[in-house]
Amino acid sequence: MRKMTPGVIRLLTILIRSIIVYFLLIAAMRLLGKRQLGELEISELVTALLISEVAAMPVADQNIPLVYAVIPLIAILTIDVLLSVIIVKCPRLKNLASARPSVLIRHGKVEQSELRRIRISLDELISEVRQAGYGSLDEVDYAILEQNGKVSILPKKSAVPPTADDLALSLPERGVVHPLIADGQTDKHNLYLLKYDEKWLDEVLRQHGKREEEVFFLGADDGGTLYWIDREADG
Repeated sequence: MRKMTPGVIRLLTILIRSIIVYFLLIAAMRLLGKRQLGELEISELVTALLISEVAAMPVADQNIPLVYAVIPLIAILTIDVLLSVIIVKCPRLKNLASARPSVLIRHGKVEQSELRRIRISLDELISEVRQAGYGSLDEVDYAILEQNGKVSILPKKSAVPPTADDLALSLPERGVVHPLIADGQTDKHNLYLLKYDEKWLDEVLRQHGKREEEVFFLGADDGGTLYWIDREADG
């Protein structure tokens, strides 16, 4: 059997260490809890941390060959993709790499034992409720700590303004507003998307006594309602 060179041995060592550190970081983040994750899943956060560190190696030390960073990067990304595929195929394994959503308030009742388990204070919970636009815990039916660390607040029916359906009203669907003129420039794509043409636009400008370059914003929603902002004079 051909003996491996020191360079190959070093490369394999870096590769094995990267894989070990990947799973150690997942375990560490899992123990740390969901509140520290922000917008990322645990595996995504670990991948981002490792990629940044591995990519910095040949930049910080010119004696390290570039291949010593490329191989671990490929390995990390491969592990992340494979882990995602495995989790999709076997959803039960997701709890090993990520945490389940935690119910903090259930039917208006604060789950005190769950708050203690995931180390969230009552002040933090009240702050999340305020940020969701509710002044009191009494207005909340459910509060759920999601896997990405965000708290979803579902209010009680009594704390929600009545909808058109509640009032038995029939309102037209307006859709979204499409910019037709932005800062004096016509967006022909949106114009044709709404089945208008430049002749129609010229007529609208004529009715308002404006030229294209005098319009800061002109938009139209799917229902045909126009939204107009005149351009301010320079200075």
